[in-house]
Amino acid sequence: MFIVYASLILIAASLIFLGFYAFKAYKDAKPAIKKLTAISTVMQLKADQLKNGVDELTATQKEIQRDINYKKQTFNNTISAVKETPKKIKKWWTIKIPFIHHIK
Repeated sequence: MFIVYASLILIAASLIFLGFYAFKAYKDAKPAIKKLTAISTVMQLKADQLKNGVDELTATQKEIQRDINYKKQTFNNTISAVKETPKKIKKWWTIKIPFIHHIK
């Protein structure tokens, strides 16, 4: 019977030591956990800022590309109009307008 009581006392003592050291380990790790949580929060904020920056840059890039395409199209239309000018002048010159062709 003595062995049973000794075993129970030993189990109880080991559970008390386990609880004590577990609490001590938690207490010692608490500052590190807080620090890691703070670092994680800062990293998340920085990641959000980077994402917003990337979104802004993408929108700006699309706007610039749209502007370039518009200017390119306008330039090409202008060049086409300039190329057509001699043909139009010849066409208008061949039209017989009496009061213009008689003046020399």
